[in-house]
Amino acid sequence: MALPTTLSILVVEDHAAVREAIARSLARRGCRVTTATNGIEGLEAVRGQRFDAVITDLTMPERGGLWLWERALEVRPELRGRFMLISAEARPGQQAMGLFLQSEHFLVKPFSLDGLLDQAEEIGRGGGDGHGVLPEMPEQVQPGLEDDEQGEREER
Repeated sequence: MALPTTLSILVVEDHAAVREAIARSLARRGCRVTTATNGIEGLEAVRGQRFDAVITDLTMPERGGLWLWERALEVRPELRGRFMLISAEARPGQQAMGLFLQSEHFLVKPFSLDGLLDQAEEIGRGGGDGHGVLPEMPEQVQPGLEDDEQGEREER
């Protein structure tokens, strides 16, 4: 049996707290994480190395997630089906969004961090159905983004 390979995941998010919570949680799961603060930095990262999955915010200064997705696929077509777009908007109005949803994954903030991480790992390993929208957060999950470390601090 082959040993599981370490997943390489790019996290592109302009809000530092969200970016760091996602990156820290993925690293705890054994993933190799690269971060960027906007689409331009994300594209530079994609040009420089291969990723198993890309998690990117839709709306960021200096180019957003859809821009990054379109450009990244030109550089690395093997990333098709490996993007997770996160957004505060439930129904982004951009025309490219329809094309994105045909092959990629979309999450609406606030979302369950565990759900995001599970989905990223599944995509990175080549699983999943290839596209779609993650289910809404369960009722018992509090809105907002909380990582394991923050939850542990609050329990003390």
